[in-house]
Amino acid sequence: MTAEPLSRDSAVFLLVDHQTGGFERVVKAPPRDQVEANVVRLARAAAILDLPAIFTACEEEGPNGAPLPALEEVLPAACASRIDRHGIIGSLAAPAVEAVAGTGRRQLITAGIGTEVCGVAPALHAHRGGYQVVFVADACGSATATGHGISLRRMEQAGITLTTTAPVSAELAGDYPRHSRIMRGG
Repeated sequence: MTAEPLSRDSAVFLLVDHQTGGFERVVKAPPRDQVEANVVRLARAAAILDLPAIFTACEEEGPNGAPLPALEEVLPAACASRIDRHGIIGSLAAPAVEAVAGTGRRQLITAGIGTEVCGVAPALHAHRGGYQVVFVADACGSATATGHGISLRRMEQAGITLTTTAPVSAELAGDYPRHSRIMRGG
C-alpha cells in the first residue's frame, strides 16, 4: 500500500493505554515528559481539527491507573467513552476494531504505552486489516531504548509509516496558526 498524505477527511487517532501507572512504570525511553507532551499534542490535534479519537485503557483499577488527566481535559468525550480492554493486547481488541471501522476512515494514526505491547500489536493488526497506519514514535515509550527501537524497526519492516508528532500536526493542520496551537497549546 502506498502511503498517502494525511488527510483530515481520512484520519482517525487511536491512543492505546496512555495511563498514569503505565507512564510511571513503563516509559523510560524516550523520556516520559516528552512522551506525555506529545500524546497531549495528538489529542489536541484531534480536538482542534475535529478528528475522531479513540482511547483504550487496561486495568484502570490496577497498576495501570487512570488515563492521563491532560487527555481528559483535552478530549473529555473520547476519554469518557474509552474502550476498556483486558489482558495483553495480542491484536486490536474487537471493540477498538469496531470503533475505528465505525469512523469510516482508513488512515490510522496511533501510539501506545508501552511500544512493544500496546504499540506494535494494534498497529500490525490494523495494517493487516488494510489501514494506512502511521505510528507516532515520540508519543509512546518503553522501559528500554532497545525495546522501543526494535519495536519501531519491526513495524517499519512490516510497512507501517513511522513518524513523530510535529509532522502529523503540520500535515493535518495545513497552516501554521493551527499547527502552532496544536504544538504549543492555547
